[in-house]
Amino acid sequence: MSCHDNLDLPLLSLGSDYKVEHYMLRLTCDIEQRYFSGDVYVFIKQVGSGSTLILDLKDLHIGAVEEVNANEEEVSILLDSFDKRKSNELFMYWTSKKERQTLDPHFESWCVKVENLQKKKAVLCFSYRTKPEGNSISWVLDDDGKCCCLTTGSLVNNRSLFPYQDAPTLMATWQLLLQVPDGFGAATTGDDRGFSTGMGIYFYTSMLLPLSTFALAIGKWKREEIPFHLELRTPDDRIIECRHPHYPCPFAQSDFGGPKIPCQVFYSNSCDPSLFKDYIPSSIEAIFHILGRHVVPKLDFVIMPSSVTCLGFASPGLILISPSILYGHSPMLARLGHEISHSWFGINIGPKNWNEEWISEGFATFMEDVVGLKMSKFARRTELMELKAINRYQILKSDCQNVDPFLQSVSSLNSETNVVINGLHRDKTVSQIPYLKGYFFLVQLVKIVGLDPLLVALKCYIEHFHGCLITTTECVDFFCHQFQQKEEIRHQAQIWLYSSSLPEWKTEFSTINILDAQVTQHLEYWKRPRGSPPSFPFSQAMPDQVLALLDRLLELESKLIPAKSVRRLIDHYEPHLINADTYHRACELIVAQQCTRLLPMVREFLLQHPAMGAYLYGELVHTNRPRFQVVARETYLQLESKLDTNFKTIIRDLIF
Repeated sequence: MSCHDNLDLPLLSLGSDYKVEHYMLRLTCDIEQRYFSGDVYVFIKQVGSGSTLILDLKDLHIGAVEEVNANEEEVSILLDSFDKRKSNELFMYWTSKKERQTLDPHFESWCVKVENLQKKKAVLCFSYRTKPEGNSISWVLDDDGKCCCLTTGSLVNNRSLFPYQDAPTLMATWQLLLQVPDGFGAATTGDDRGFSTGMGIYFYTSMLLPLSTFALAIGKWKREEIPFHLELRTPDDRIIECRHPHYPCPFAQSDFGGPKIPCQVFYSNSCDPSLFKDYIPSSIEAIFHILGRHVVPKLDFVIMPSSVTCLGFASPGLILISPSILYGHSPMLARLGHEISHSWFGINIGPKNWNEEWISEGFATFMEDVVGLKMSKFARRTELMELKAINRYQILKSDCQNVDPFLQSVSSLNSETNVVINGLHRDKTVSQIPYLKGYFFLVQLVKIVGLDPLLVALKCYIEHFHGCLITTTECVDFFCHQFQQKEEIRHQAQIWLYSSSLPEWKTEFSTINILDAQVTQHLEYWKRPRGSPPSFPFSQAMPDQVLALLDRLLELESKLIPAKSVRRLIDHYEPHLINADTYHRACELIVAQQCTRLLPMVREFLLQHPAMGAYLYGELVHTNRPRFQVVARETYLQLESKLDTNFKTIIRDLIF
């Protein structure tokens, strides 16, 4: 049961008598006026006993709905061939057909229904235009002050971008002809990078996916290839059994490409992608050696404007990254491993029930740490991974204290549902509970079976479930089948995945964790600072140790640390120069300890890293101190014109 019934996201297209098998989209982007217009052609097949097609939508203006005159055999010829589904010539043929019959659709707030359809297979065309209030698209200025737009994971998915069947099991292929203004470029999900036809840029995909995974980015960006310098390897000539609905699958053929995959990065003039370009090939290679063959044919990266309110967003073949990840002398590059891992976890294997998003996010968060471990040459890297887990537990603890209890269970015993429970709850945009409960379930598996055996099992998991939607039960059953410790695995699943409370987690190290012990030593110093403060000796671990120290200072029962001590701590560790994560935690400490003299640092953080600022705005307001509240309001007003609509709504509700 949900906490607020009107916060459930309805999946009305699950009640449709027709399933959309293929989409053809002809879209024009007016980036100055901030709207898309065009047509969506849906190739449908009857799957129920009735005669009604249902498409999900939100905040779209539908101008006309027509049935394209075509016999069922003609429709079948296209649907029966994945080669034909990606043909530009057939796209032009179908979208240019003139003989049509006008239909009389029925509109509801969350869907459009077309009733009394006569054929078992048909093609319908929906002409429409997006609305400014639609939440699927972020219309923002890039960091050079130029207009751009992106899809960055709205609570309503893509329903404000085009009408479609928005449910995990209603998968389809698509083609897109996109017109953008002169001088603008575009990146989308799909099988390749698109090519110009004279009528627009043409994209397609032949992989069956929910249309919620479709994403695009349009802007005036530079573009560079990301080179790979890898040794030749022995091809993987295995043909792996497919359990998914048929489509051209990389597991159904030998893999000769190895870890190398076409990659490019889009970025604005004010951004330096050199660090990014150096890290990506190594990260992809590390993930490939753990999980096996690539499941997408290319990876495009877009470094988003700093005003976009997410750190990363992965879709099939397109990854959007916040510039905050690249900030500081020890940037948060490990986050790239998280987003790249989504190609396997979340895109190639996804949750059958969107209430179980841990199946995507928990695995990707775990892989973020594993990839960092495999790429590191640091002698104490296992201890560092343990320290990262300690830091993550602090985040989970904070989330569980501040997030609605109804959002704290990450799995459902009911695999079939016609709503995403609390799917429109605003806390869903900021809560990391599905990420972290899923992560800790896997961390506990490491304790039970060991890291290397678990990584071997993860590769088997990918090969077994590739292309499929699964449930928590199927996931847990798989690991129980792989390992003898079935009762322990099921017990951990019950604690971390099915419980709505915060599980107790004990940091039991097999040996003394020197990195954690050093953090404790520093904490004791700052409780009663005397003499010169100590320093962390290992540069590779220092960012995570500083983060752990700041977390533990925030946890102290005696809340007020003298402002002078906070200033000394900032001067000593310089957390604002390490990376955006340590900078953010330092700002939390400044606000919690009400250090008025350090408020300019908080203001600067909010201006530089708006994507990470939602929590800080709330904390500034809740101090009930006028100078702190003024910083929140003035900073927001300074940024307001650059922020996307969703984030503006959240912040306005917090501070006004």
